Amino acid sequence: MTFKQQQKIKSSIIDANNHLNRILSSFDSLNSEFHPSYRLIDIFSSHISFHNADHSSNKSKAAHCKKLNKIILESSSDQKSVIIITDASIKNNVTASIAHIHFFNNPLKKMLHHVVDITPTEAELFTIRCGINQAVQTQDVSCIIVITNTIHVSKKIIDPFMHPHQQQTIAVSKELHAFFNNHSDNTIEFWNCPKDEWHLHAVVYKEMKKFDLVPLYPSKLLWDFNKKEECDNIIKEWCMTFKSLDLKRRNFLHLLNNNLSEIKLSYTKGGPWPEHIGFSNLLCARATQAITNHVPREEFKCLCRLYPIKSKHHILHECR
Repeated sequence: MTFKQQQKIKSSIIDANNHLNRILSSFDSLNSEFHPSYRLIDIFSSHISFHNADHSSNKSKAAHCKKLNKIILESSSDQKSVIIITDASIKNNVTASIAHIHFFNNPLKKMLHHVVDITPTEAELFTIRCGINQAVQTQDVSCIIVITNTIHVSKKIIDPFMHPHQQQTIAVSKELHAFFNNHSDNTIEFWNCPKDEWHLHAVVYKEMKKFDLVPLYPSKLLWDFNKKEECDNIIKEWCMTFKSLDLKRRNFLHLLNNNLSEIKLSYTKGGPWPEHIGFSNLLCARATQAITNHVPREEFKCLCRLYPIKSKHHILHECR
């Protein structure tokens, strides 16, 4: 085993399988930025704020967009404010990220990055990091406003627990430490915006989609991307085995979404079924039995004589 591999083994990377030698370092949980009493959230909690968007209705989305428009209008005449609008997407393992940086009385600054074999989360954090780096170097800036459609990614910056994006958060944390120490009134705000529904974010998104660059050089993997790749391969292998061995019996029910497309197996957010079934344990159990055509007494059968037509609603909610 090489010295490089030994160092990887001693780090926080686990279950890397045969990709171990191709993974970049992602963890650094012992870094001073994560020490209690020195973390951003411990020292400068009043300087950092997060503002989520209400997606419950079109009315609430419109109200939130009005707030964002007001922020842009006020900041355009304030020389102490900088606005950063970011977005990221992935296609064929090529991740694109973009940031528009609005300075007072200055031309719009744009940053676009393309890289292979990383997740959109990593790309979004990197874009936020680059935008903040540009903002803190601007003289007399006291308020940084980051607008993104993935505010949960921004919260990784103050996440004290171990996660595979620590290298990015450490860099951002150091920038913000220096920024907040420069003046006690310096602040940073993170605002969420509805995807493609706020005009300035739609501009950023469309501009990113214009570019279709495919890097041809080899790239080392990040831990998060490697984990995703391994999980995707496991799902593909399971699906192939499931179909080839005919384990689904003869009456297996394929679930369809609202667009009448088959719901594919997934490991994210608890899987695809709960979203369509709900959170009732009884209903989930019934649906599983009906979908797989399997109950403790073998095949699922409805013996209710009062219901000649066995509807989905009857089977899932009424059948005894």
